[in-house]
Amino acid sequence: MAGRLATLFALVGLALGLALSPAAARVTLKRGVNFEAWQTWTNRSAFLDAGYDRTNFPDWSAKVSDAQLTALRAQGFDFVRVNVDPSPMFWVGESGADALIERVIAATQRLQAAGFTVIVDLHLLPEMDDRPDGLHDVLGTGDREQRLFDAYVVLVGKVAGRLAQLPADRTALEPINEPDQDWFSHISLTDRWPAQLAALEGAARAAAPKLTLILPGGRSAGIDGLLRLDPAPFSGDPEIIWTFHYYEPMSITHAGQPWEETPARFLTHLPYPASAIDDAAATRLLKAADKTLAAVIADAGRRDDLKAGVAKALDDYRASGASPEAIAADFARVTDWANRNGITPDRILLGEFGAFQDQALPEARLAIFKATRQAAEAAGFSWAIYTAGLAKAHNSFGILEDTETLTVEPGVKDALGLAGN
Repeated sequence: MAGRLATLFALVGLALGLALSPAAARVTLKRGVNFEAWQTWTNRSAFLDAGYDRTNFPDWSAKVSDAQLTALRAQGFDFVRVNVDPSPMFWVGESGADALIERVIAATQRLQAAGFTVIVDLHLLPEMDDRPDGLHDVLGTGDREQRLFDAYVVLVGKVAGRLAQLPADRTALEPINEPDQDWFSHISLTDRWPAQLAALEGAARAAAPKLTLILPGGRSAGIDGLLRLDPAPFSGDPEIIWTFHYYEPMSITHAGQPWEETPARFLTHLPYPASAIDDAAATRLLKAADKTLAAVIADAGRRDDLKAGVAKALDDYRASGASPEAIAADFARVTDWANRNGITPDRILLGEFGAFQDQALPEARLAIFKATRQAAEAAGFSWAIYTAGLAKAHNSFGILEDTETLTVEPGVKDALGLAGN
C-alpha cells in the first residue's frame, strides 16, 4: 500500500509540476511594419564586386541607427517583418552565405534590442538577367526549371538553426515570401505548393524545433491561396502562424507605377470607396488618363488599346463594390477557414497591405489603410503594413514622413491606430 501511495503522490506531484510550470515561450504579434529588402537595388555583379560592402546586409543596417529604431518602436509598432533577399546567398558560396546569415542575425538582434519582435522573411524576388537565382528558379514557376529548390530547403534549415538561438518569444521565420505556385491549378489535388511547403517547414523544424514559423498559402500568399491549403498536416505544430497578403482594391493600391505599361499605370487618383465615383467624376478621370497617355505613349495604336483598357478598368472598379464592407467580407472568409481548421485568430497574420502612393489620392490611400487595419483587428488578426520606406520619404509604398527620424506620416499613424497621433 505504501508503495502505491508513494507512486500516487509522485504522479500527483508530476501533474502539479506540469500544471504550474511556465508555459513555453510563444511569439505574440499585433501591429507591425515591413522593412523592405533593398534600399539600393543591387545586382549580382555589383554584389560580388571587391569594393562592395557585404557586411552591410540587409542594406538598411548601416543607414538606420539604434536610436532611430527605438523611436520607431515608440510610435506603436511591436514587430518588424524584415524582408531579406536570399538570392545573394546563392551568389557567394557556402561560406559567404554563412556570413550573410550572420549579418541577418545581427540585424535581428539590433531590432530586438530596440524592443521589437522580429520576423525574418526570406523574401525571394523574381530573377532577372543581372539578378539570377530567384523565386521561379526555386519553385519551378514562371516557365522556369525547379533547379534550386533542394538548395533552398538547405538554406532555410540553416537560417532556422541560427534564429533558434535567439529569444524564442521574439523571433520568427517566414521561409518564403509570396510563393507564386498553383495559379493555373484547377483543383487543389493537383497543387504543387503543399508538398513544397511541407519540405520547407520540415527543414526549418528539424533545425529549430521550437522556432515560430510564418507559413503562407500558394497563389502569391493571397486569401485564395490560403483557403485552398489544407493545414491538417501541420496541426500538431503549435508554433505556426498562418499568413496572407491583401492589396484590395488593386485599382488603387497598385495604380500609377511608372515601370508598368498597363491601364493601371494611367487610371490614377481613384476615390474610395468605389461608390464615390459618379458619371461626372468618371469623365474627369478618363480625361486625365488620356492626357497622360498622350504624353507617355508615342505609338497611336498602342495608345488606343490602352485607352480602351482604361475605360474598362474604370467600369470594373465602379462595379467592384470596393469598400470597407468588402474588405471585412474577404477577411471573414479567412476567419471561416481558420474556424474550420481549429486555428485561433491570434495565429493569423496579415503580413502585407499597403498602397503605391505616387499617383494615389491621399485620402483614398489612408481610407484603405484604416479599413484594412480595422478589419484585421476586428477579426483578431495581427498585421504588418508594407512598407516603412527607409530610403526615401513620401515615396512608393513607404509610410515615413521623415527618414532621418523614422517618423511615420501623421495621417498614416491615425489610419493605423498608432500611438503619437
